[in-house]
Order: sequence, then structure tokens, then C-alpha cells
Amino acid sequence: MRIKKYAATAVLTIAAIGITCGTSDAQPPAQPDVSAEALPSNTQGTDHGVAYCVDRGRDGKTLTAVLTGGTFDIDEDTINVIAADGTVVSSLPLQLPLGDQEVTLTPRLDANGTKLVADVAANPIGYWRKTSPHQRSIEAGMGIGAAIGGLGGALLGIVIGIATMGLLIPITLPVGLLVGVLGGMAVGGAAGAAIPNSDVPDQWDYQQECHGTGAYQYCW
Repeated sequence: MRIKKYAATAVLTIAAIGITCGTSDAQPPAQPDVSAEALPSNTQGTDHGVAYCVDRGRDGKTLTAVLTGGTFDIDEDTINVIAADGTVVSSLPLQLPLGDQEVTLTPRLDANGTKLVADVAANPIGYWRKTSPHQRSIEAGMGIGAAIGGLGGALLGIVIGIATMGLLIPITLPVGLLVGVLGGMAVGGAAGAAIPNSDVPDQWDYQQECHGTGAYQYCW
């Protein structure tokens, strides 16, 4: 998904972030308190011939945007600003990654498409956990082992596939990659566990469960 970052997009993004500042639910380590009040509640301007006015709203949970000389269009995962000649002059995803949160916009349009009202919410995309040096050693070993094993397995699969005149590459390549990753994780994890480290949790880590946005989002 290609996002065009023009003035209107920047204003909508800043307004949405301003609403959600300080609303994170996952916060064991001390976090800086950024007040949304420091941001302007109303912003106006012109972007590629389209005049806009963006207001954060008094309830602190919605933003309102009004266009002159253009209209809004909402597709599956994007808010688009359309000029009078039909040109898309600005785009904004409905989900914005922001640190350990994901800002979600739920937009509504009026009948002629010139006024947009969006509910804004910030949702954690992971969780905090306290880890020990021993646990981090194991995880680091598994990560390194998976990378090395996956590369080695993929190369082996390619070699075996070539030996069969390329007929079995669609099979040997993914099988070699999978076996290499799993084997590398096992060996790397064992190597990490063999390193003498404390089992006492001493560090907070944020574990993200989702990455990306829209069509490029993946979770586990």
C-alpha cells in the first residue's frame, strides 16, 4: 500500500496521535507523559488546492475534518483525499503504528463526502514481560540458529533440487528451509542455554504481537 504524505495527511496523523497520547495500557517501565493539550485543537490549511480544517474535538476521542474543493474517500484500509479533478492528493491508513500501540481510526462521512468524523482509539500491540539473562541467551541463540539454519537448509535444498534437474526444487527448497530453521533453533537454543547466566528476571522487554499495518500487517 502506497501512502502519500502531504500536509493534510500530516495534520490528520498528528491530530490522531494527539488524541491517543498517554493512553497506553501496558506500561511497567516509566514512560514519559506527553500531553495532547500541547497540540493545537484546530488546524487549517491548503494542500494541492484542497482546503482543510481538522479539529480534535472536545471529547478527546474523535477528530473531525472538513474539506473545501475536495472530498474524502474511504477504502478497505485507507482514508483518501480526492481533489476536484479526481486526483488522489493524500492518503492516510486507518491503522497507525505508534510505539507500543496501534492507533485505529473508525471514520464516518457525510452525504457529500466533504466532512469526516473519526473515532480514535489506541490499542496495545503486545505485552510487557520481565526476562532473565538466561532466558535472553536462549532466545538470542534460537534467533541466530534459525537464521543460520534457514540459510543452510535453503542452500542444501537448492543443491538437491539442481541435482534432480530442477524438477524437485519446489519441494526441496521449502523443506530444506523448514528443517534448517527448526534445527537451527534447537541447536541455537541449546547453545544459549549452556551459557552460565542468572535465572533471576531483571529486565522488562516489550513483546509485540503484531507488526505492520493494513495489507502488510502480520501477527503471531
